[in-house]
Amino acid sequence: MPLVGFLWDPEALERLAEIPGKQRAQIIKKARALIIDSHPPGTKKLSGMEGEDGVPLYRQRSGDYRILYEVRTKPHTIIVIRDVDDRKDVYR
Repeated sequence: MPLVGFLWDPEALERLAEIPGKQRAQIIKKARALIIDSHPPGTKKLSGMEGEDGVPLYRQRSGDYRILYEVRTKPHTIIVIRDVDDRKDVYR
């Protein structure tokens, strides 16, 4: 099913704004690439972590940062970026 939506959670946007410019640009580039392939190589499904309605969360690495996102498929395919943070803090 083709992608029809892409959203940033407001909290993820707040954290993204705090990240230095070069790393922020890298994260945005990685996040946009999810539009083409929602499960690129290196993506990990997170066990024990779920988004809204029990949708599994996935992790994409971007340097020392992690992008946590979910892929909703009903009624349409929508990628929701849930969190962006340093790898040492993102799972807390």
